[in-house]
Amino acid sequence: MNKKGLIIIILTVVLIGGLYYFTMGRKTEESLPKDNITKEKNEEDREEKKEKKKITEATVGEEAPDFTLRNLDGKEVSLKDYRGKIVLINFWATWCEYCDKEMPDLQKLDKENDDLVVLAVDVMEDEEKVKNYIKKGAYDFEVVLDEEGDVAKNYLISAFPTSYFVDKDGTLIGSVPGMMEYPQMNQILKSIRENK
Repeated sequence: MNKKGLIIIILTVVLIGGLYYFTMGRKTEESLPKDNITKEKNEEDREEKKEKKKITEATVGEEAPDFTLRNLDGKEVSLKDYRGKIVLINFWATWCEYCDKEMPDLQKLDKENDDLVVLAVDVMEDEEKVKNYIKKGAYDFEVVLDEEGDVAKNYLISAFPTSYFVDKDGTLIGSVPGMMEYPQMNQILKSIRENK
């Protein structure tokens, strides 16, 4: 084969390759927005499903998101069961060192105040482990099990312990991230009473 024939073959291959690239490249570019639109639509659908599934998140100054969880006796307990009382919702876990230090003060606060309920929400732990912990500490305030962690998510819990205060009307007053000591708990309770 001579040089001229070889050049013609190379040019033909390049020309065919260029045409193929140009037509396929155009199709790919044209399909990109559709793919992006489909992708965005799928993401929107997923977000919409999350919104439907999600219970209202905790917002200070608004009604506290209600929840119903089982207590250590297997009975269902709802936050709204305590309307007419101030509620200290305490999110905790048995392995949490600061929760352990806080528990005796929660017990004392619960015992001394008839208008207050301590509602201890254990997050995602084995029921027997929680029962043993509560029995060993001789705590008798209400303990409920957030087995799936959904209530903790709705209350935006990122660390243990975290406490929320709810007034007698069911309005979320505020939260305290981290461990509290008895004087701080008492001061917050006094402030809630004075502002009502």
